[in-house]
Amino acid sequence: MNFSRLFGIGFAVLIGTATATAGLAQYGQLAQAPAVAVTPVPTSPPTLAPTAAPSLAPTEVLTPLPTTTGRPRRGRRAPRPQSSGSPNPNASPSDTPEPPQFSTLDGVWEIELQPRGQRLATYRHVNITSTGASLTGVYLTGGAKGPKYPMTGTFDGRLISMTVSLPTGDATFNGYVEEFADMVGIYKTSDKDPGTAFTAQHRKKIKS
Repeated sequence: MNFSRLFGIGFAVLIGTATATAGLAQYGQLAQAPAVAVTPVPTSPPTLAPTAAPSLAPTEVLTPLPTTTGRPRRGRRAPRPQSSGSPNPNASPSDTPEPPQFSTLDGVWEIELQPRGQRLATYRHVNITSTGASLTGVYLTGGAKGPKYPMTGTFDGRLISMTVSLPTGDATFNGYVEEFADMVGIYKTSDKDPGTAFTAQHRKKIKS
């Protein structure tokens, strides 16, 4: 009989029995341990307790600073002394007189001719008298004391046409008028003349 083999088998059985006994003992300790309670998570937000509103301090009353009637405070311009006569509140702040307002063509017109190829303009005057749509007047080539030539024409409220009888023949002014104060057009001395641009302004009197 092989005693060594029997001894090895018996020792292996003994080790297995001891291991099983230890496992059963550990399982029994785990079974006897108390269960841990799990707290459920709330599904709704917690209700907050209302807090009292902070009390406001009473409003501080500010006392206005006293004003002095003597010297002005720094940083402010001293008031100007008023004159004995009170100014008119409706008066214009400018001393420049307003330009004259015209409601008709009657009166003196200063004509400025712009000949081609010349740097300097030529000035003439015409004194117009209107009767309805008809115009009559005097054309002046040398100021108030210069030669005078008769003028006739028409005006429909916008367009103007004037014919001047000169010693060399008839000359014409054709153009338009703006608010009885300004005139723009073409001056011609004959049918073959290409024309000279002119402007005219209503004046109070003829310049000498």
